[in-house]
Amino acid sequence: MPMILCSCQQVGKRTTPEKTIVAENDSIAVLYQVVDSAKDEYDIPEVAIWIKNKKTEEETKLYQTIRPDWHCWYMGDGNNFYSVSIDSILVTSRVSIYNDDPLQLIVEGCPDMRNEFSYFIDVSRRKAWYIPANQGYVGHTSEERYMIFQSYRYVSDPDIAGRYTFLQLFDETGNMVDSLDLEHLHL
Repeated sequence: MPMILCSCQQVGKRTTPEKTIVAENDSIAVLYQVVDSAKDEYDIPEVAIWIKNKKTEEETKLYQTIRPDWHCWYMGDGNNFYSVSIDSILVTSRVSIYNDDPLQLIVEGCPDMRNEFSYFIDVSRRKAWYIPANQGYVGHTSEERYMIFQSYRYVSDPDIAGRYTFLQLFDETGNMVDSLDLEHLHL
């Protein structure tokens, strides 16, 4: 799990956490700001994600993560994105700009020291979807622009221990259009 270090700037008598650029294109920058640091090695920080218009220099807060209550578990299987409130995103440590117009992001992080949680966000509509994959965004296909996500699965044969890779391709509406199951390489 990558760690992002932030420093504080002195502003009058109060300090404000620094914002770090985590993704950008010609017109916008996505900024990451630690709002509440992790308490220990088992905790995750609460962060705010900001969108900065490079032309006007205006910054708009998109959302702030919330710490999980640890009664959650990833949903690693599924053929569709699951709609969630943008104010319920548990973790963000990486951001990818998927589309410029309309601005769409893929945000990811690891709240449980094992599984990557991924979310698809339509910025202008302030809508978010959980992506049913547990190892994150790999990229997109060059022609169709299908999003490629990776998951791990456990081998079904009880005599063979181990995990294998499962790839999922999703379209821009959140429907899985294809998948690649690599379990046969272990059996």
